[in-house]
Amino acid sequence: MKILIGCLLFREFTGSEMYVFELAKNLKKFGCDVTITSPHVGGPLTDLAISLGIKVHNLKVPFTNKNYDIIHSQHYPVTQTLLKLFPKNKMICTIHSEVISLENPIIHENIKKYITIRPEIQTHIIKNFWVPENKTCVIYNPIDISKFNTNDTTSGNYTLFVGTIDYLRQNTIRDLVDKTKSENKELYLVGKNHANYLNEILSNQHVKHFNQTYDVEKFVKNCGETAGILLGRTTIEGWLCGKPGWIYNIDPNGSIISKTLHQVPNNLEIFNSEIVVQQIKDEYLKIL
Repeated sequence: MKILIGCLLFREFTGSEMYVFELAKNLKKFGCDVTITSPHVGGPLTDLAISLGIKVHNLKVPFTNKNYDIIHSQHYPVTQTLLKLFPKNKMICTIHSEVISLENPIIHENIKKYITIRPEIQTHIIKNFWVPENKTCVIYNPIDISKFNTNDTTSGNYTLFVGTIDYLRQNTIRDLVDKTKSENKELYLVGKNHANYLNEILSNQHVKHFNQTYDVEKFVKNCGETAGILLGRTTIEGWLCGKPGWIYNIDPNGSIISKTLHQVPNNLEIFNSEIVVQQIKDEYLKIL
């Protein structure tokens, strides 16, 4: 199959960007011809993909080849653009969040399936956007189990939070600062800073900030526990390394609705990237 994957950003190591990377990497392993297109390319993740033989195309540049068997899109504006550029192609969309408007689904006859990365998102798009249930499915985030596993793990005295430092995560991070301080633990923040509150946070001696990295498993394998908003990649990566994870449920403004510590679940195979991408490939085949 020739597959075009569309996304808003394909530069760095954030959640949806890593989803696209793992998807493309494993589709290529399965013998597919894969191209990733985004209006924002050029960065360490772009370079890594190209080094593995994955094609990367700048969506701002016209396509010289429009011959794709299927288009797998994410993010509202990119999906909108690809529907205009490829009016006859069948599409699948992945919806990554129920609290970010950028993730709202577009209802279009060419979109044959909506993959959601957790059940709450599936419920959200059915209830609030009237997507027919038979056009939806839950397929979890694909995680590389060769990187995230229980080999060579330790239990450090720090809580790990991985993610872009932004408005959506501010209340969660502030809560974690207070929580870890009261428990005499350190808080490690790993991610790019897009907010003006980080310096204030770092005035707390027990808080450390690290730049985003592809090799984030070195932090995951050595933490005591993870923390994140909703069911994100870090929680799953932590589970695969045997670490419990705090999941903060938040609203679209980042206000905390609840927080719960989740122990490692029994069935971790549902996050294995090879199994996940095979499930996604099966969805492609159903609509072709």
